[in-house]
Amino acid sequence: MSESDVIDIAREVRALVWSLRRFGERQSGLPALPHSELEVLRVVVSHEGTTVSDVARTLGLHSSNVSTTVRRLIDKGLLARDTDPGDRRSSRLHSTATARRHGEMIDDVWIDAVGRRLAAMSAEDAALLTRAAPLLAHLTSMPTEP
Repeated sequence: MSESDVIDIAREVRALVWSLRRFGERQSGLPALPHSELEVLRVVVSHEGTTVSDVARTLGLHSSNVSTTVRRLIDKGLLARDTDPGDRRSSRLHSTATARRHGEMIDDVWIDAVGRRLAAMSAEDAALLTRAAPLLAHLTSMPTEP
């Protein structure tokens, strides 16, 4: 594979991520969240019960910045903070039912849109993209920590 191929794939994946991120919010009628809130929410949803320090480490941010973002997400009803029963000085973060419902709404919009795009493709292209899904999943396993 050439360097040019790698650059093309990386740029297309980046464009896809940004496009889907905002598409889901717009199409489902949800208010747009700032990028920092989306990233913190994404980490907490993927790692329920995580701490602010863990989120900061995962995203390469300062804990104080993550704490501010967490407070905003709590105020919006998307995150909840519970005292860690094993260490009463620490707290654990959890997504709320509202956040999970919003995620389901966005998933539904994406599924519908992808289904329509696949239906509009040639059978060969749709089959090729379908076979590529596990490869796309492999890209999502890239480490988030530096």
